[in-house]
Amino acid sequence: MTGEKSTPGKGPLFGDDAARLGRDIVEQSVTHDVAAVRARLRELWTDPVIDVWLTSTNSHLDGTRPVDVLALRGVEAVMDAIDVEVAGGSR
Repeated sequence: MTGEKSTPGKGPLFGDDAARLGRDIVEQSVTHDVAAVRARLRELWTDPVIDVWLTSTNSHLDGTRPVDVLALRGVEAVMDAIDVEVAGGSR
């Protein structure tokens, strides 16, 4: 059904319109989650350090990058990883 178009205001969303709406919802959610994570991490570090933490593998997240976990699983697991950092980090 890829490539289908629907007319705005006429019935339910299908095809490209539905896919676009789904992408927009996910993007907004991830953007909100990243902002919440950054706010929490600013209690510990500066923005350049936060950027590195978000894009580096994390042992508490089974070697996955926090930014990827945000996109795939949501904010809860990343906040748990931050709690580990606050408590002194993984050892």
